[in-house]
Amino acid sequence: ERVSSVSANELCEIGEPAVDPLIKALKDDNSQIRSLAAQDLGIIGDKKATNSLIEALKDPVPEVRMNSAFSLGELQATEAVEPLIELLKDEDGEVVRYTVISLGMLKDPRATEPLCEVLKRDDASITYDGDSDMRYTGNSDIRSEAVFALGEIGDPRAVDTLLDLLGDKEIGSYAASSLSLMKGEYVFGKLIKLLENKNPTIRTNAVSVYEHIQDPAAVPIMIRMLNDQVPEVRRETAYALGHFNESEEIAQTEEPLINALGDSKVEVQAAAAGSLGLIESKKAIPLLAEIIQSKDSTLCETAIYSLARYKDPEAADALIAALGNENWHIRMEIVYSLMEVGDTRAVDPLISLLGDENYEVRKSAANALGKLGDRKAVEPIIKALETERESDVRVTEVQTLGILGGPEAIKCLSRVSTDKDEYKYVRNSAEKALVILKGGGTVNASSFY
Repeated sequence: ERVSSVSANELCEIGEPAVDPLIKALKDDNSQIRSLAAQDLGIIGDKKATNSLIEALKDPVPEVRMNSAFSLGELQATEAVEPLIELLKDEDGEVVRYTVISLGMLKDPRATEPLCEVLKRDDASITYDGDSDMRYTGNSDIRSEAVFALGEIGDPRAVDTLLDLLGDKEIGSYAASSLSLMKGEYVFGKLIKLLENKNPTIRTNAVSVYEHIQDPAAVPIMIRMLNDQVPEVRRETAYALGHFNESEEIAQTEEPLINALGDSKVEVQAAAAGSLGLIESKKAIPLLAEIIQSKDSTLCETAIYSLARYKDPEAADALIAALGNENWHIRMEIVYSLMEVGDTRAVDPLISLLGDENYEVRKSAANALGKLGDRKAVEPIIKALETERESDVRVTEVQTLGILGGPEAIKCLSRVSTDKDEYKYVRNSAEKALVILKGGGTVNASSFY
Protein backbone atom coordinates (compact mmCIF):
# COMPACT_ATOMS: atom_id res chain seq x y z
CA GLU A 1 0.00 0.00 0.00
CA ARG A 2 2.86 2.40 0.79
CA VAL A 3 4.52 1.75 -2.57
CA SER A 4 1.19 2.26 -4.33
CA SER A 5 0.63 5.57 -2.53
CA VAL A 6 4.12 6.86 -3.41
CA SER A 7 3.57 5.78 -7.01
CA ALA A 8 0.33 7.78 -7.09
CA ASN A 9 2.17 10.87 -5.80
CA GLU A 10 4.83 10.52 -8.50
CA LEU A 11 2.17 10.22 -11.21
CA CYS A 12 0.74 13.52 -10.01
CA GLU A 13 4.18 15.08 -10.43
CA ILE A 14 4.42 13.67 -13.97
CA GLY A 15 1.11 15.38 -14.76
CA GLU A 16 -0.47 15.42 -18.25
CA PRO A 17 1.44 12.42 -19.69
CA ALA A 18 -0.06 10.28 -16.91
CA VAL A 19 -3.69 11.24 -17.62
CA ASP A 20 -4.52 8.62 -20.28
CA PRO A 21 -2.98 5.73 -18.31
CA LEU A 22 -4.84 6.91 -15.19
CA ILE A 23 -8.15 7.07 -17.09
CA LYS A 24 -7.50 3.50 -18.19
CA ALA A 25 -6.70 2.58 -14.56
CA LEU A 26 -10.23 3.61 -13.56
CA LYS A 27 -11.31 0.27 -15.10
CA ASP A 28 -8.67 -1.86 -13.33
CA ASP A 29 -9.77 -4.97 -11.43
CA ASN A 30 -7.94 -3.73 -8.32
CA SER A 31 -10.14 -1.26 -6.41
CA GLN A 32 -7.11 0.41 -4.78
CA ILE A 33 -5.74 1.24 -8.22
CA ARG A 34 -9.12 2.63 -9.32
CA SER A 35 -9.34 4.73 -6.17
CA LEU A 36 -5.84 6.21 -6.49
CA ALA A 37 -6.36 6.84 -10.20
CA ALA A 38 -9.54 8.80 -9.45
CA GLN A 39 -7.69 10.80 -6.81
CA ASP A 40 -4.74 11.59 -9.10
CA LEU A 41 -6.92 12.74 -11.98
CA GLY A 42 -8.43 15.43 -9.80
CA ILE A 43 -5.02 16.61 -8.60
CA ILE A 44 -3.57 16.75 -12.13
CA GLY A 45 -6.60 18.73 -13.26
CA ASP A 46 -7.02 17.68 -16.87
CA LYS A 47 -10.69 17.98 -17.84
CA LYS A 48 -10.52 15.20 -20.39
CA ALA A 49 -10.90 12.85 -17.41
CA THR A 50 -14.37 14.25 -16.66
CA ASN A 51 -16.53 11.67 -18.44
CA SER A 52 -14.52 8.75 -17.09
CA LEU A 53 -14.81 10.10 -13.54
CA ILE A 54 -18.56 10.57 -13.96
CA GLU A 55 -18.77 6.94 -14.98
CA ALA A 56 -16.68 5.99 -11.92
CA LEU A 57 -19.38 7.48 -9.68
CA LYS A 58 -21.17 4.14 -10.21
CA ASP A 59 -18.19 2.05 -9.03
CA PRO A 60 -19.17 -0.69 -6.53
CA VAL A 61 -16.43 0.40 -4.09
CA PRO A 62 -17.27 3.45 -1.91
CA GLU A 63 -13.71 4.82 -1.86
CA VAL A 64 -13.63 4.97 -5.66
CA ARG A 65 -16.96 6.80 -5.76
CA MET A 66 -15.75 9.16 -3.05
CA ASN A 67 -12.49 10.07 -4.81
CA SER A 68 -14.22 10.38 -8.16
CA ALA A 69 -16.79 12.78 -6.72
CA PHE A 70 -14.13 14.95 -5.10
CA SER A 71 -11.99 15.03 -8.24
CA LEU A 72 -14.94 16.21 -10.32
CA GLY A 73 -15.20 19.17 -7.97
CA GLU A 74 -11.49 19.86 -8.34
CA LEU A 75 -11.90 19.75 -12.13
CA GLN A 76 -14.75 22.29 -11.93
CA ALA A 77 -16.73 19.86 -14.07
CA THR A 78 -20.18 21.48 -14.15
CA GLU A 79 -21.42 18.68 -16.42
CA ALA A 80 -21.07 16.42 -13.37
CA VAL A 81 -23.59 18.38 -11.25
CA GLU A 82 -26.60 16.17 -12.02
CA PRO A 83 -24.73 12.85 -11.51
CA LEU A 84 -23.34 14.22 -8.24
CA ILE A 85 -26.79 15.27 -7.09
CA GLU A 86 -27.91 11.71 -7.73
CA LEU A 87 -24.95 10.45 -5.66
CA LEU A 88 -26.29 12.34 -2.63
CA LYS A 89 -28.56 9.30 -2.20
CA ASP A 90 -25.55 6.99 -1.74
CA GLU A 91 -25.74 4.61 1.20
CA ASP A 92 -22.14 5.35 2.27
CA GLY A 93 -21.79 8.41 4.50
CA GLU A 94 -18.28 9.34 3.34
CA VAL A 95 -19.34 9.19 -0.30
CA VAL A 96 -22.20 11.57 0.48
CA ARG A 97 -19.88 13.89 2.42
CA TYR A 98 -17.33 14.14 -0.40
CA THR A 99 -20.14 14.61 -2.91
CA VAL A 100 -21.46 17.51 -0.87
CA ILE A 101 -17.98 19.06 -0.76
CA SER A 102 -17.65 18.64 -4.53
CA LEU A 103 -20.99 20.35 -5.17
CA GLY A 104 -19.83 23.24 -3.01
CA MET A 105 -16.67 23.50 -5.10
CA LEU A 106 -18.73 23.61 -8.29
CA LYS A 107 -20.94 26.42 -6.91
CA ASP A 108 -23.80 25.50 -9.21
CA PRO A 109 -27.29 26.68 -8.08
CA ARG A 110 -28.78 23.41 -9.35
CA ALA A 111 -27.39 21.80 -6.20
CA THR A 112 -29.08 24.24 -3.80
CA GLU A 113 -32.36 22.44 -3.22
CA PRO A 114 -30.83 18.93 -3.14
CA LEU A 115 -28.34 20.12 -0.50
CA CYS A 116 -31.16 21.65 1.51
CA GLU A 117 -32.90 18.29 1.31
CA VAL A 118 -29.77 16.58 2.67
CA LEU A 119 -30.17 18.71 5.81
CA LYS A 120 -33.78 17.56 6.21
CA ARG A 121 -33.31 13.85 5.60
CA ASP A 122 -34.13 11.14 8.14
CA ASP A 123 -30.43 10.77 8.99
CA ALA A 124 -30.37 14.46 9.90
CA SER A 125 -33.56 14.69 11.89
CA ILE A 126 -34.46 17.30 14.52
CA THR A 127 -34.72 16.58 18.22
CA TYR A 128 -35.24 18.98 21.10
CA ASP A 129 -33.34 19.36 24.36
CA GLY A 130 -35.68 20.83 26.93
CA ASP A 131 -38.04 23.57 25.84
CA SER A 132 -35.95 25.54 23.40
CA ASP A 133 -32.65 24.01 22.30
CA MET A 134 -32.79 22.40 18.88
CA ARG A 135 -30.38 19.68 17.90
CA TYR A 136 -29.87 17.71 14.71
CA THR A 137 -28.96 14.04 14.91
CA GLY A 138 -27.24 11.95 12.26
CA ASN A 139 -23.97 12.59 10.45
CA SER A 140 -22.82 16.02 11.64
CA ASP A 141 -19.93 15.98 9.16
CA ILE A 142 -22.33 15.69 6.23
CA ARG A 143 -24.53 18.43 7.64
CA SER A 144 -21.67 20.83 8.31
CA GLU A 145 -20.26 20.26 4.80
CA ALA A 146 -23.72 20.83 3.32
CA VAL A 147 -23.96 24.14 5.16
CA PHE A 148 -20.52 25.21 3.89
CA ALA A 149 -21.45 24.13 0.35
CA LEU A 150 -24.62 26.22 0.43
CA GLY A 151 -22.54 29.20 1.50
CA GLU A 152 -20.15 28.63 -1.42
CA ILE A 153 -23.03 28.44 -3.87
CA GLY A 154 -24.59 31.58 -2.42
CA ASP A 155 -28.09 30.90 -3.73
CA PRO A 156 -30.74 32.99 -1.86
CA ARG A 157 -33.06 29.99 -1.97
CA ALA A 158 -30.95 28.47 0.82
CA VAL A 159 -31.49 31.39 3.22
CA ASP A 160 -34.54 30.00 5.03
CA THR A 161 -32.94 26.58 5.46
CA LEU A 162 -29.83 28.15 6.94
CA LEU A 163 -31.84 30.46 9.17
CA ASP A 164 -33.66 27.41 10.55
CA LEU A 165 -30.26 25.95 11.51
CA LEU A 166 -29.18 28.88 13.70
CA GLY A 167 -30.62 27.11 16.72
CA ASP A 168 -28.50 24.01 16.15
CA LYS A 169 -25.76 23.74 18.76
CA GLU A 170 -23.47 21.72 16.48
CA ILE A 171 -23.69 23.55 13.17
CA GLY A 172 -25.53 26.79 13.95
CA SER A 173 -22.31 28.78 13.87
CA TYR A 174 -21.48 27.28 10.45
CA ALA A 175 -24.92 28.29 9.20
CA ALA A 176 -24.24 31.82 10.44
CA SER A 177 -20.98 31.90 8.49
CA SER A 178 -22.71 30.74 5.28
CA LEU A 179 -25.55 33.22 5.71
CA SER A 180 -23.03 36.01 5.90
CA LEU A 181 -22.13 35.23 2.28
CA MET A 182 -25.72 35.93 1.23
CA LYS A 183 -26.01 39.60 1.98
CA GLY A 184 -29.33 41.29 1.33
CA GLU A 185 -32.31 42.96 2.93
CA TYR A 186 -34.13 39.66 3.22
CA VAL A 187 -31.41 38.16 5.45
CA PHE A 188 -31.02 41.40 7.41
CA GLY A 189 -34.74 41.65 8.16
CA LYS A 190 -35.09 38.02 9.17
CA LEU A 191 -32.19 38.34 11.61
CA ILE A 192 -33.80 41.24 13.45
CA LYS A 193 -36.72 39.00 14.38
CA LEU A 194 -34.40 36.18 15.42
CA LEU A 195 -32.64 38.47 17.91
CA GLU A 196 -35.87 38.35 19.92
CA ASN A 197 -36.11 34.56 19.81
CA LYS A 198 -36.36 32.75 23.16
CA ASN A 199 -33.54 30.39 22.19
CA PRO A 200 -30.18 31.97 23.18
CA THR A 201 -28.31 29.84 20.63
CA ILE A 202 -30.37 31.42 17.85
CA ARG A 203 -29.71 34.90 19.21
CA THR A 204 -25.98 34.23 19.51
CA ASN A 205 -25.67 32.94 15.97
CA ALA A 206 -27.83 35.75 14.59
CA VAL A 207 -25.40 38.22 16.12
CA SER A 208 -22.56 36.30 14.46
CA VAL A 209 -24.19 36.75 11.04
CA TYR A 210 -24.34 40.51 11.60
CA GLU A 211 -20.64 40.41 12.51
CA HIS A 212 -19.77 38.85 9.16
CA ILE A 213 -22.13 41.02 7.11
CA GLN A 214 -20.70 44.18 8.73
CA ASP A 215 -23.62 46.36 7.66
CA PRO A 216 -23.39 49.70 9.55
CA ALA A 217 -27.15 49.55 10.07
CA ALA A 218 -26.60 46.57 12.38
CA VAL A 219 -24.52 48.52 14.91
CA PRO A 220 -27.36 50.06 17.00
CA ILE A 221 -29.20 46.73 16.91
CA MET A 222 -26.17 44.89 18.24
CA ILE A 223 -25.44 47.47 20.91
CA ARG A 224 -28.83 46.65 22.39
CA MET A 225 -27.79 42.97 22.49
CA LEU A 226 -25.05 43.85 24.99
CA ASN A 227 -27.88 43.92 27.54
CA ASP A 228 -29.08 40.39 26.74
CA GLN A 229 -29.76 38.22 29.79
CA VAL A 230 -27.60 35.36 28.53
CA PRO A 231 -23.79 35.75 28.84
CA GLU A 232 -23.07 33.84 25.61
CA VAL A 233 -25.13 36.35 23.64
CA ARG A 234 -23.42 39.32 25.29
CA ARG A 235 -19.99 37.75 24.69
CA GLU A 236 -20.66 37.16 20.98
CA THR A 237 -22.03 40.69 20.64
CA ALA A 238 -19.01 42.26 22.34
CA TYR A 239 -16.71 40.23 20.12
CA ALA A 240 -18.64 41.10 16.96
CA LEU A 241 -18.65 44.84 17.61
CA GLY A 242 -14.87 44.92 17.38
CA HIS A 243 -15.15 44.12 13.67
CA PHE A 244 -17.03 47.34 12.94
CA ASN A 245 -14.03 49.64 12.67
CA GLU A 246 -15.13 52.56 10.53
CA SER A 247 -14.86 55.85 12.42
CA GLU A 248 -18.63 56.46 12.50
CA GLU A 249 -19.18 52.92 13.78
CA ILE A 250 -16.50 53.26 16.48
CA ALA A 251 -18.17 56.46 17.66
CA GLN A 252 -21.23 54.34 18.47
CA THR A 253 -19.55 51.23 19.87
CA GLU A 254 -16.70 52.60 22.01
CA GLU A 255 -18.66 53.58 25.13
CA PRO A 256 -20.90 50.47 25.16
CA LEU A 257 -17.79 48.26 24.87
CA ILE A 258 -16.07 50.15 27.68
CA ASN A 259 -19.18 49.61 29.80
CA ALA A 260 -19.05 45.90 28.95
CA LEU A 261 -15.66 45.70 30.70
CA GLY A 262 -17.71 45.86 33.88
CA ASP A 263 -19.91 42.90 32.92
CA SER A 264 -20.55 40.30 35.61
CA LYS A 265 -19.08 37.54 33.42
CA VAL A 266 -15.36 37.30 32.67
CA GLU A 267 -15.94 35.94 29.16
CA VAL A 268 -17.93 39.05 28.26
CA GLN A 269 -15.25 41.31 29.75
CA ALA A 270 -12.59 39.49 27.70
CA ALA A 271 -14.58 39.85 24.47
CA ALA A 272 -15.05 43.56 25.14
CA ALA A 273 -11.35 43.99 25.91
CA GLY A 274 -10.42 42.29 22.65
CA SER A 275 -12.80 44.46 20.64
CA LEU A 276 -11.55 47.66 22.26
CA GLY A 277 -8.09 46.70 21.08
CA LEU A 278 -9.40 46.05 17.56
CA ILE A 279 -10.96 49.51 17.35
CA GLU A 280 -7.90 51.02 19.16
CA SER A 281 -9.95 52.89 21.73
CA LYS A 282 -7.70 55.48 23.40
CA LYS A 283 -10.19 55.82 26.24
CA ALA A 284 -9.82 52.14 27.05
CA ILE A 285 -6.03 52.10 27.52
CA PRO A 286 -6.07 52.87 31.29
CA LEU A 287 -8.83 50.31 31.81
CA LEU A 288 -6.98 47.64 29.86
CA ALA A 289 -3.87 48.41 31.92
CA GLU A 290 -5.87 47.69 35.08
CA ILE A 291 -7.19 44.44 33.63
CA ILE A 292 -3.62 43.14 33.19
CA GLN A 293 -3.55 42.77 36.98
CA SER A 294 -6.64 40.53 36.86
CA LYS A 295 -6.42 37.12 38.52
CA ASP A 296 -8.12 35.61 35.47
CA SER A 297 -5.33 34.70 33.03
CA THR A 298 -7.54 34.71 29.93
CA LEU A 299 -8.84 38.19 30.67
CA CYS A 300 -5.34 39.39 31.48
CA GLU A 301 -3.85 37.99 28.28
CA THR A 302 -6.65 39.50 26.18
CA ALA A 303 -5.86 42.94 27.63
CA ILE A 304 -2.17 42.43 26.79
CA TYR A 305 -2.91 41.45 23.19
CA SER A 306 -5.27 44.40 22.83
CA LEU A 307 -2.70 46.91 24.07
CA ALA A 308 -0.14 45.46 21.68
CA ARG A 309 -2.40 46.32 18.74
CA TYR A 310 -2.23 50.04 19.39
CA LYS A 311 1.38 50.75 18.39
CA ASP A 312 0.86 53.71 20.72
CA PRO A 313 3.28 55.14 23.35
CA GLU A 314 0.57 55.18 26.03
CA ALA A 315 -0.22 51.51 25.39
CA ALA A 316 3.49 50.67 25.47
CA ASP A 317 3.81 52.46 28.81
CA ALA A 318 0.94 50.40 30.20
CA LEU A 319 2.63 47.17 29.09
CA ILE A 320 6.01 48.21 30.50
CA ALA A 321 4.42 49.10 33.83
CA ALA A 322 2.90 45.61 34.03
CA LEU A 323 6.22 43.76 33.62
CA GLY A 324 6.35 43.31 37.38
CA ASN A 325 3.34 40.98 37.32
CA GLU A 326 3.88 38.06 39.71
CA ASN A 327 2.73 35.53 37.09
CA TRP A 328 5.75 34.55 34.94
CA HIS A 329 3.55 33.54 32.03
CA ILE A 330 1.96 37.00 32.02
CA ARG A 331 5.41 38.62 32.13
CA MET A 332 6.43 36.54 29.14
CA GLU A 333 3.28 37.49 27.16
CA ILE A 334 3.96 41.17 27.88
CA VAL A 335 7.50 40.76 26.56
CA TYR A 336 6.19 39.27 23.32
CA SER A 337 3.69 42.11 23.01
CA LEU A 338 6.37 44.75 23.56
CA MET A 339 8.40 43.06 20.85
CA GLU A 340 5.45 43.45 18.48
CA VAL A 341 4.87 47.07 19.48
CA GLY A 342 8.54 47.81 18.68
CA ASP A 343 8.89 50.74 21.12
CA THR A 344 12.59 51.10 22.04
CA ARG A 345 11.64 52.54 25.43
CA ALA A 346 11.10 48.92 26.39
CA VAL A 347 14.82 48.12 26.01
CA ASP A 348 15.87 48.97 29.60
CA PRO A 349 12.94 47.12 31.22
CA LEU A 350 13.69 44.11 29.00
CA ILE A 351 17.38 44.21 29.98
CA SER A 352 16.31 43.95 33.61
CA LEU A 353 14.39 40.78 32.76
CA LEU A 354 17.60 39.04 31.68
CA GLY A 355 17.92 38.31 35.39
CA ASP A 356 14.32 37.12 35.86
CA GLU A 357 13.77 34.09 38.07
CA ASN A 358 12.01 32.24 35.25
CA TYR A 359 14.12 31.01 32.33
CA GLU A 360 11.24 31.37 29.82
CA VAL A 361 11.01 35.06 30.67
CA ARG A 362 14.78 35.47 30.34
CA LYS A 363 14.70 33.75 26.97
CA SER A 364 11.81 35.86 25.64
CA ALA A 365 13.53 39.06 26.90
CA ALA A 366 16.73 38.19 25.04
CA ASN A 367 14.72 37.42 21.90
CA ALA A 368 12.83 40.72 22.16
CA LEU A 369 16.05 42.69 22.57
CA GLY A 370 17.29 41.26 19.30
CA LYS A 371 14.05 42.21 17.57
CA LEU A 372 14.21 45.79 18.91
CA GLY A 373 17.77 46.10 17.60
CA ASP A 374 19.23 48.50 20.17
CA ARG A 375 22.96 47.82 20.70
CA LYS A 376 22.84 49.14 24.24
CA ALA A 377 21.67 45.60 25.08
CA VAL A 378 24.97 44.03 23.96
CA GLU A 379 26.92 44.55 27.20
CA PRO A 380 24.04 43.38 29.47
CA ILE A 381 23.61 40.23 27.36
CA ILE A 382 27.35 39.48 27.51
CA LYS A 383 27.17 39.89 31.27
CA ALA A 384 24.07 37.65 31.46
CA LEU A 385 25.96 34.91 29.59
CA GLU A 386 28.50 34.78 32.42
CA THR A 387 25.94 33.31 34.82
CA GLU A 388 23.18 31.88 32.61
CA ARG A 389 22.94 28.09 32.92
CA GLU A 390 19.87 27.23 30.82
CA SER A 391 20.92 26.12 27.33
CA ASP A 392 17.77 27.50 25.65
CA VAL A 393 18.41 30.92 27.14
CA ARG A 394 22.11 30.85 26.25
CA VAL A 395 21.46 30.04 22.60
CA THR A 396 18.90 32.87 22.38
CA GLU A 397 21.34 35.31 23.96
CA VAL A 398 24.09 34.25 21.56
CA GLN A 399 21.77 34.62 18.58
CA THR A 400 20.72 38.06 19.79
CA LEU A 401 24.38 39.11 20.01
CA GLY A 402 24.76 38.02 16.39
CA ILE A 403 21.71 40.06 15.36
CA LEU A 404 22.89 43.16 17.24
CA GLY A 405 26.48 42.83 16.02
CA GLY A 406 29.37 45.21 16.73
CA PRO A 407 32.95 44.63 17.97
CA GLU A 408 32.02 43.60 21.53
CA ALA A 409 29.43 41.12 20.26
CA ILE A 410 31.94 39.60 17.81
CA LYS A 411 34.53 39.27 20.59
CA CYS A 412 32.06 37.43 22.84
CA LEU A 413 30.85 35.21 19.99
CA SER A 414 34.44 34.24 19.17
CA ARG A 415 34.97 33.19 22.79
CA VAL A 416 31.76 31.16 22.88
CA SER A 417 32.44 29.45 19.55
CA THR A 418 35.74 28.00 20.83
CA ASP A 419 34.62 27.12 24.36
CA LYS A 420 34.75 23.31 24.59
CA ASP A 421 32.58 23.39 27.72
CA GLU A 422 29.79 25.26 25.90
CA TYR A 423 26.63 23.50 24.67
CA LYS A 424 27.23 22.31 21.11
CA TYR A 425 24.28 24.08 19.51
CA VAL A 426 25.17 27.30 21.36
CA ARG A 427 28.66 27.07 19.83
CA ASN A 428 27.13 26.36 16.43
CA SER A 429 24.95 29.47 16.65
CA ALA A 430 27.97 31.57 17.58
CA GLU A 431 29.92 30.14 14.63
CA LYS A 432 27.11 30.86 12.16
CA ALA A 433 26.79 34.45 13.38
CA LEU A 434 30.56 35.00 13.18
CA VAL A 435 30.78 33.79 9.58
CA ILE A 436 28.12 36.29 8.52
CA LEU A 437 29.43 39.21 10.61
CA LYS A 438 33.06 38.76 9.56
CA GLY A 439 31.92 38.60 5.95
CA GLY A 440 30.26 41.98 6.33
CA GLY A 441 26.72 40.59 6.32
CA THR A 442 23.75 41.13 8.60
CA VAL A 443 22.49 38.40 10.91
CA ASN A 444 18.76 37.81 11.34
CA ALA A 445 16.64 35.15 13.03
CA SER A 446 16.59 32.93 9.93
CA SER A 447 20.41 32.87 9.83
CA PHE A 448 20.43 30.14 12.47
CA TYR A 449 18.17 27.69 10.65
